[in-house]
Amino acid sequence: MAFWSRKERPAPCPSCDAALDIGLVKDGRPTCPACGQALVPVRVAGFWRRLAAAVVDAAILLVTAGPLHLGLQRVIGEASPVRGAFSWAGLLQLLTVDPLEILVWLAPLLVMVAIYFVLFIALSGRTPGQKLTGIRVVHRAGGKVGPVRATVRFAGTAVGLVPGGLGSLWMAFDREKRAFHDYLTGTYVVREQ
Repeated sequence: MAFWSRKERPAPCPSCDAALDIGLVKDGRPTCPACGQALVPVRVAGFWRRLAAAVVDAAILLVTAGPLHLGLQRVIGEASPVRGAFSWAGLLQLLTVDPLEILVWLAPLLVMVAIYFVLFIALSGRTPGQKLTGIRVVHRAGGKVGPVRATVRFAGTAVGLVPGGLGSLWMAFDREKRAFHDYLTGTYVVREQ
C-alpha cells in the first residue's frame, strides 16, 4: 500500500512513478493502473502548516532543552564562545568566532534536539507540534518511518538547512510539498483526516 497526494493533479505512483488520475480517488480500493500497487489517497501538509508545527516544536525545545544545555555548560564550566550575544557587538563578534568552536559548544543541545525529533518521528510518526497542527510523517510505501529512517531524515533536515534553509524551503514550491529530507527518506508529511 502506498501513499499518494489527492489534489487536482495527483502525484505519480510512489512505486513505479506512473501518472495517476484524480478519478482513482472515487474508487473504493484505488490501485496504480501500471503496477497494481494499492494506493491510499492522502492530503499532503502544506508549507504554512509545517512551519507552524516547527515553531511549536522550537518553542518546546527552547523551554526544555535550552535550560538543560545551559545548565550542563555551567556544570562543565564551558563558557560560551560568544560573549555578550544579546547586543550588536555580540552579534558582530559571532562573525569572528570559529564555526567549529560554536558547533562543539552547541553539541549537547544538538544531541537533545536530535533525540527529540528522531524518537517522536520513529515512535509515533509525529512530534508534539505536528500533532497540534494535525499532520503526520508517513513512509511512501505505507509503513512506519522507523528509527533508522527517522535518523536519516533528521540528518537530511540538518544538511538541508545549511544552504540558507533551501532544503526545507523548497517544499513551498514543490508539487508534492516535500522537502529535501522527505525525498531523501521517501516520506510524506500528510494531513490527518
